[in-house]
Amino acid sequence: MSGQGGHRLTVRAGGVRLALAASGVAEVIRPRRMTRVPNGPPGLLGVIPLRGSVLPVLSLHQLLGRAGPVEAAAARIVVLRHDPPLGLAVDAVESFEAVDGPAPSGPGRLTLEPADGAEDLDLAAILQARFAPAVRGAAGRAEPRPQVRAGPAAAAQPDQAFLAFTLAGQDFALPLDSVAEVLTLPASIAALPQTEQLLLGVFTLREAVLPALSLRLLLGLPDRPPTGRDQIVVTQVAGQRMALVVDRISTILRVAPDRVGPAPSLFNTGGGEARIGQVLRQADGRGVVAILSPAGLLADNRVAAQLAAVDQQKDDSMATAASTPAAARERVLVIRLGGESYGLPIGAVDEVVRRPGMLPRLPKAPDYVQGLLNLRGRVIPVIDQRRRFGVAGDSEGGERILVLTLGRLQAGFTVDAVTEILEVAPADILLAPDLAGTGAGLFDRAIEREGRVILLIDPAALLNQAEADLLRDLTTNPFAA
Repeated sequence: MSGQGGHRLTVRAGGVRLALAASGVAEVIRPRRMTRVPNGPPGLLGVIPLRGSVLPVLSLHQLLGRAGPVEAAAARIVVLRHDPPLGLAVDAVESFEAVDGPAPSGPGRLTLEPADGAEDLDLAAILQARFAPAVRGAAGRAEPRPQVRAGPAAAAQPDQAFLAFTLAGQDFALPLDSVAEVLTLPASIAALPQTEQLLLGVFTLREAVLPALSLRLLLGLPDRPPTGRDQIVVTQVAGQRMALVVDRISTILRVAPDRVGPAPSLFNTGGGEARIGQVLRQADGRGVVAILSPAGLLADNRVAAQLAAVDQQKDDSMATAASTPAAARERVLVIRLGGESYGLPIGAVDEVVRRPGMLPRLPKAPDYVQGLLNLRGRVIPVIDQRRRFGVAGDSEGGERILVLTLGRLQAGFTVDAVTEILEVAPADILLAPDLAGTGAGLFDRAIEREGRVILLIDPAALLNQAEADLLRDLTTNPFAA
């Protein structure tokens, strides 16, 4: 919906009626799923995707300084012709009408209707007063950020990285560089006739048709019906992509090369080449993880036969993967905190580990530090990311700790879950809005997936240099008097 001068849009918010010049309104849209911006200024409800951009949505109720809570669910969102565009959440849109003479106000103004006081409000000034100080203040107070790099600071040799997952209660892994994406198993998969049970069917993933293979059946493990929580690991070997169905993603492991060795021959039986190429010895006597060989899986006679069947039956127009080379794409680790999802560049994450039941407290540490984690002999502080992001309520259990190296400090950040790994083309990355208040700069980019915005965290903004230095000093001798 668009308008010209001489027309006005009347809305209701916080119990009052207001008129906006139609020339300042780009359109009116229905509300959609919003992504919360942690530590955002009062009145910022969240962000939504809008035609290739990220639109901040503000509560007009709160901008007016009216008493009462922010709208839990707006009836409409008025998109303003603002640079950058802004959305105003309102309780109702009441009318759009022509008026005699000039428009009731300029594009950046609001007019309270006579019944509510006939007051002329400068919307641009309200926005400047509410949001600019927060952004300027955050920028003015910004401390230098520690440099982010992967791998433990003292590593003499490059560590090897693996994505670990469970199948029938057993631990398996794939080399992380062979994993393109990790997604939830789609609800609808198209079955193909005259194919083995091993091939669950095919599904479309961003203009490419992928075969979904049961890794349980491929490895000779007991089969079971899908639970709705199964996940798929998309692998790419020799230009061939396939989706392997697993029970649950567990962790990302980075280990020294001496903890990885060849798999005993008894691990691989039957036709095809070796599917389990190596084994990883876990620390603290927690057993071994079988590392699958992507090339070995692809060379398995049964897999080759099913992939050939898919090639014969799928539509050639959908058979080509996205044209952007995989090397030019970025992989994003998606985490969950409360009901929201956020992303981190996977290259910035050293590893992902399960949160132990108990973390020893770190004396004199800030209250957002949950405790200390002994990670293969290295003592690292663990940050409560729920507290840092202001997430209400308690976690449901099963938390994970993301381990990152920030300058000279290696630190862990507790999240509720690691849900996906997404492969993103440069053209799909959006700029995050600059309305983050005290969290300004924490989210520098965003992506859209299935109608939702996933804000991407700048890893270097998780701690400023002063915080990193303090925690490094405290963990050097954590239990000194």
